[in-house]
Amino acid sequence: MKIRSGLVLMMAFGLGMEGCASGGAPATGFPEARTRSGGSASGVPGGVAVNPGYSPRNTDNTRMAETFLENARREDDVELARPIFEQALAASALAIREDSVNPLAYRLAAEANLGVEDYRAAGSNFDRAEELRPLYQFDFEAIREEVWIELYQSAIPSVNSGDYEAAAEIYVNANAIYRQRPEAMIMLSQIQAQLNQYDEAVENIDAALAILDSDIVLETDEETVASWREQAEPLPPLRAQVLAAAGRYEEAIADYRTLLVNDPTNTQAMRDLATMLIQTGEEQEGFQVFEQLLLEPTLSGEDLYAIGVGFYQGSAYSRAAEAFRMAGEKNRYDRDSIELWARSLQLDSAYADVPEAADRWIELDPSSVTAHLVLAQAVNYMEDTERTGEVVREMEALEVDVSNLSLTKYGDGGARITGQVTNRLLDAGTQVTLTFTFYSDQASPVGTLEQTLAVGEESMAEVFAGEFDSPQVVGGYSYEVRVN
Repeated sequence: MKIRSGLVLMMAFGLGMEGCASGGAPATGFPEARTRSGGSASGVPGGVAVNPGYSPRNTDNTRMAETFLENARREDDVELARPIFEQALAASALAIREDSVNPLAYRLAAEANLGVEDYRAAGSNFDRAEELRPLYQFDFEAIREEVWIELYQSAIPSVNSGDYEAAAEIYVNANAIYRQRPEAMIMLSQIQAQLNQYDEAVENIDAALAILDSDIVLETDEETVASWREQAEPLPPLRAQVLAAAGRYEEAIADYRTLLVNDPTNTQAMRDLATMLIQTGEEQEGFQVFEQLLLEPTLSGEDLYAIGVGFYQGSAYSRAAEAFRMAGEKNRYDRDSIELWARSLQLDSAYADVPEAADRWIELDPSSVTAHLVLAQAVNYMEDTERTGEVVREMEALEVDVSNLSLTKYGDGGARITGQVTNRLLDAGTQVTLTFTFYSDQASPVGTLEQTLAVGEESMAEVFAGEFDSPQVVGGYSYEVRVN
């Protein structure tokens, strides 16, 4: 599956990768084995004595497995080597069955797993071998990290092509083999967040952050650790967002509060915290956060829209209307904010203020029956008979009703527009073309998109969806209707 946008793959393999060893990595930016520091001459970190555990024991089955492994490694043809590795795996399984605490049996099984590319089983067997014989970890360290590096590099084409599900599978395998570096965890957590695998994403975020808070950083060269920390910088806010998306609101709220303690000016965290508070019934505190946020002079239209939605969902329509009005002032083509400005005023019974907002809504959304109704009801309430008649006649003359408009903005530019067209006055089968004009956040036109469809019988709706490709981020839109 390819994800259109929204996935921030931090560092894209290059940032921080050049410094993974004290001597520098190749120009490709691929990671190298990390340089250790602080170990003793024996290779035991800190010189700490390690319990040797169970002794490895040779048996007929372990010797058979070793023979098969040697034969497989001598075979240059991968396809011919695979069945020999499978024989080694079968022999090692017999060795485990005859003696379940023989660390050598698990070591041979892990090596055979690598030969058949079953990395998760290999990781499990390496772990069990180390559990039985802790001294093995010093034998396995370089092997496991080398396989991790190979897997990590092999994910690059999938990431670059946008095939994130394939990349995720590789990262899972990499983490199964070796869990002493955070890079694959960082990448995997972002992919899982986009694939709605929220619990798994949180687990990988926590695992990556745990490495940075462990003795591993004391045993690794400073340049590599610095690159790890740089790559991990976006993880705390990502964790909060993922928890919120998973419906784990209390945990998300706690994370957002921590983010704001560390950075009280974090606008995104303030927005999200307020939204979470409102959703969990803490409306007054949520409203207070939004009110505080509205005092910030550098808010974007997106910030203001999100604040307005928060007030709207909490039925604070007057404050919602103000936020949406401010968003519409930022960008006069922000149709969605302007619509919600008018709707909020209507729900707040602020009828005298509705016409300004509704007129701007209709300017951008001229074939919306709903927009005309909102305006007509407001001017009728104010007993403006002449204006009411004008609006009603204009509404009745609409040949089609364009409704349910939804704009999805892509972070890397362009947008998706969906909606429906309901026939009011045309013959069935008549073709109608909607020409959408998209604008930047600065209200400059960035391009157009046409959607042509044949209307059905009277009162029947036809759904449309279109992709607008552009390198520029979309900030708003308008449209015109043409009957062909």
